[in-house]
Amino acid sequence: MVHPDTYVRPTDKGLGLFAKKSFKKGEIIWIADDLDLKYPLPDYLSFEDNVRSILNRYSYMDFKNRVVIPWDSGKYVNHSCAPNSTGLLEFDNISIALRDIEPDEEIVEDYCCYYGHFETFHCLCGSPHCRGIIGYNNSYDPSLRLRMRDIAGALLSFDQRLLHFKFEENREFLQILSSAQTEYATEG
Repeated sequence: MVHPDTYVRPTDKGLGLFAKKSFKKGEIIWIADDLDLKYPLPDYLSFEDNVRSILNRYSYMDFKNRVVIPWDSGKYVNHSCAPNSTGLLEFDNISIALRDIEPDEEIVEDYCCYYGHFETFHCLCGSPHCRGIIGYNNSYDPSLRLRMRDIAGALLSFDQRLLHFKFEENREFLQILSSAQTEYATEG
């Protein structure tokens, strides 16, 4: 489920997801929910090439080897070599602000933070550290993700609107967050 304070608009890459309001570092922008389509990788690979080519644009592979296709506008998050959002190392199906994001700023992620993505493309991000071509083979880089221990304080410092919705898909994340809250309170 994408945060309701986002919107979609055209970019030079097609469509992109933008912030309607300021997002603070550690704020959850998107979290998988029970409405997202999740195909086991073998099922996805059994689709015809033309079907996969359409799905490839809006899907990624998660840590459970499922191809996830978000049902909402979260699928319009574009790649950037200078991302402002990423996932957690301990829980895959979530996007968290890496830094404060201003209203009308595009929300972007480095696709190499995903366990798998399905396209090779020329990056148009304009970052001084742009890698140029983003490939789909062996692209996962865990260093692009946040560790819970490093972000727990920010994650727990304000109301996370998307956690008001309880989905079976996110039970594991809520357990991890609860453990982090207990650990953070003990250390703090």
